[in-house]
Amino acid sequence: MAPYNPNDPYGIGAYYGGDFSRATPEQEAQMAADQQKVINYYNRVGQGPDPLSTTPTTTPTTTPTETNAERAQRLYYEGLEQDRIASNKANREAASSFLRGILTQYGMGSLAGNVEGLVNDWGTNTEVIAEKLRQTDAYKTRFKGLTSLQQRGIADVRNEAEYLDLETNYRQVFREAGVSSFLGQSGTQTEYDAIAKLVGDYSLSVNEVRDRVTDAQRIVAETPQEVRDSFQRYYNIDPATLTAYVLDPTSTANEINRRANAAIIGGLGMQRGLEFGSGAAERIGTFLGGDQNLTGTQAEPVLGEIADVQRATGRLAALEKSTLSAEETAFAQLDLNSEAKRKVKGLQSRERARFGGTGAFGSGALGGTNKV
Repeated sequence: MAPYNPNDPYGIGAYYGGDFSRATPEQEAQMAADQQKVINYYNRVGQGPDPLSTTPTTTPTTTPTETNAERAQRLYYEGLEQDRIASNKANREAASSFLRGILTQYGMGSLAGNVEGLVNDWGTNTEVIAEKLRQTDAYKTRFKGLTSLQQRGIADVRNEAEYLDLETNYRQVFREAGVSSFLGQSGTQTEYDAIAKLVGDYSLSVNEVRDRVTDAQRIVAETPQEVRDSFQRYYNIDPATLTAYVLDPTSTANEINRRANAAIIGGLGMQRGLEFGSGAAERIGTFLGGDQNLTGTQAEPVLGEIADVQRATGRLAALEKSTLSAEETAFAQLDLNSEAKRKVKGLQSRERARFGGTGAFGSGALGGTNKV
């Protein structure tokens, strides 16, 4: 090492040959190059190899030897990574399959084309997916009836599976009644909305819907035109709107039954020349049918006898220039009005005396009819 020189305290001269005299051009160039190396060193982060390093910058042509331990460790971690990738793929496939299945089951086709995106957003946990699905607008629209019940704190239908079963039962009721078109095309939002009204808005059970639709069909499909005409004449409800009427929650089952029975009395009575007002038809229908469905088989024999009495006694009433309505004759025949009964009996008594015939209102008439 060169001795200390006060004129060259940093030993620069010594470094360049032990002489502190003015540097030669070659020496100045070397100094500038060295200084640049220092600058490059402090500015080199991310810029490549250390400029001050004496290690060759070329890539070695030989690969370092890997020990057995190192190789085993590398293979272990590579296996773990492959397992992780395979597991993630399997989980995604399972989640996608679950979501496709539930969308198909629920009839939520609007989301079916975005399964992969939903799995990306919601993850692969099926419970999380199911809960996220319930929060979508598509779900709330599809299960409008179920969400309506839940919002009102009604737990009669506990989950989607029970709601889907309920939909199936409603469809069966309307299909058996021959009015499937009332709900709309199967599997459409129109049908889902119609069922949601029955469940969420009307709160009608399947059995109650069946009873009401049966009442509607009693009038529309299984009775003469006169019965349908009577329902419209009495209550201003035509066959096209009858099903909607019977399903209206403001219409009670008893009211519907009473009106259906009245329409049968009014219509079958018209066939026999008997004209009843709505009040009289309801009273006669209630007497004959009570709270049960009145059938034509029950009503026709009774109305036939009333018509016979009306013709026989009406003949004398016309001669006497008096009146005898069909309602009076019916009330007398069914013992529903004492004044009407006295009037008919008097006419029949005078008819027998005048014409020498046998009146239709005899002691045996309607002997098997229940009285109220």
